[in-house]
Amino acid sequence: MQASNTEFKKLGDRLKKLRLKKGYTSLEKFAFDNELSRVLYSNYENGKGNITYKNLLKVTHALNISLKDFFSEGFD
Repeated sequence: MQASNTEFKKLGDRLKKLRLKKGYTSLEKFAFDNELSRVLYSNYENGKGNITYKNLLKVTHALNISLKDFFSEGFD
């Protein structure tokens, strides 16, 4: 099964919401501070990138949220 653009958009929206909640208004600053590629992270938030499990773990760790909690909102 292939993920739809809608699913990638949901993921991006969730990432952005949590980044802003963490106090980062700049996605570039968030990516830099957490040793993520700024281009890739920007693609993730914009629903254009297929995030790897490794990067998802890195991002959820940076956001101080478990995978369970990450997927608890915004996904049906």
